[in-house]
Amino acid sequence: MPDNNKRQFDSLRTALLESGVAPRHVRRIVAELDDHAEDLRAEAVAQGMSGEDACVYAMRRIGDQQQIASRILESADLRSWIYRYPRVARVYLPCAYALLLPALPVFAGFANPGIVLRWSAALMLSAGVTAGMLLALQLAIAVT
Repeated sequence: MPDNNKRQFDSLRTALLESGVAPRHVRRIVAELDDHAEDLRAEAVAQGMSGEDACVYAMRRIGDQQQIASRILESADLRSWIYRYPRVARVYLPCAYALLLPALPVFAGFANPGIVLRWSAALMLSAGVTAGMLLALQLAIAVT
């Protein structure tokens, strides 16, 4: 299917995600619409339409995407739990983030070992320079 139809489905995907539909449902819905549009386009080409006309025909047969989105949004079961239970999310998410925050450097360290090694070397070098400067100050004070 040409890219312009996929872009149209991407706008539907964005609208559904912004409205709180769970990402797994959005992926499934957009994939089904894309498959259906491809089938309609192939059917139109088989009947003798040109590629561009077949794409227009397929999108016309699928219908208005705003109506599709509004029908999808009518079903509360498709919404993610954060949108279905906002009070629980307001309590749960900050607690989960507060518990995961101390583990974030560990995850970042596993993901980027080279950066952690360079940072550790720079930290050790700066500690050595600071210790050397303090030792030099102590010696200067002791000599005078």
